[in-house]
Amino acid sequence: MLKEYLHASLQQPVVFTLGGKFITDVPWTHMKRSIGDYEMIIGLHGTLYIQCESTIFEVNPGDLLILPPHKVHQGYKECPPGTSFYWFHFLFSDESDPFVMNELEVDQHVKAIQSKPELYQNESAVFLPFFSAPHQSDRLTILFNQLLDVANAHYYHSRAVDYLATSVLIELSEQTIKNFHLASDQKNSDKKMASILEWIRLNSLEKLSTGKIAEQFNYNRDYLCRFFKKETGLTVHEYIHMLKLSKAKDLLTMSNESVGNIARTIGIQDERYFMRLFKQYEKLTPSKYRKAYHRIPLNKE
Repeated sequence: MLKEYLHASLQQPVVFTLGGKFITDVPWTHMKRSIGDYEMIIGLHGTLYIQCESTIFEVNPGDLLILPPHKVHQGYKECPPGTSFYWFHFLFSDESDPFVMNELEVDQHVKAIQSKPELYQNESAVFLPFFSAPHQSDRLTILFNQLLDVANAHYYHSRAVDYLATSVLIELSEQTIKNFHLASDQKNSDKKMASILEWIRLNSLEKLSTGKIAEQFNYNRDYLCRFFKKETGLTVHEYIHMLKLSKAKDLLTMSNESVGNIARTIGIQDERYFMRLFKQYEKLTPSKYRKAYHRIPLNKE
């Protein structure tokens, strides 16, 4: 069955209606309902078991699901304690005229953009997978944080939250288009690098070194460093730091753990080194970063 995408114009921002962060400390099953707006969900911890009409989904950490309006959705299995996810509801403007496309149609459109990019400089369309596992889900999580913070900050400008909700959709669409680009022009070096990046991601909270990664893939250490830099534009250490700090940012905004405990969770034993590293990359101390996101409502899904 072909994967389906939502196509819509974003000449006007979407309308944010409601959003929050859901956490359960007991076994929980999503209620049965049908609502009049779209809902976007991104998994944080545990697994959300939910179905829309007859299609079932397992939303794991980093997975993203869009539920269309006027469709019955409900939990089909009990979610374990500790399950959490961000969510927000939104509506497209009257000019957006959203419709569903399959992956072959999206692929054709992306190839048209590749062949004649000058024709799409003012493109306002977005392509949104109904269910996906974005490669850069941390970027979406950060935008969700900002969105929910502004939604509860009582900004004077009434549309501030609408523009942030629109930014989330644009980021998802850009990642989707980029994935189509990569899939249509993937070389052997891309496949090797994809394997390396995925292995580092899965082991990013451990104590990693360039030598350990080189050994895992039977590469010479110096060759791995040159290859990695050429393919990604980053050093191996820079990439590892980015993954660790992405997890740290999630923990800072989603928990009350101390900075020291968070440092140890991501595999850095020296709290002071962690604080210097965090400020180097984020231009903020961990404490100031945490304070920037303190208005996110819980359990109003």
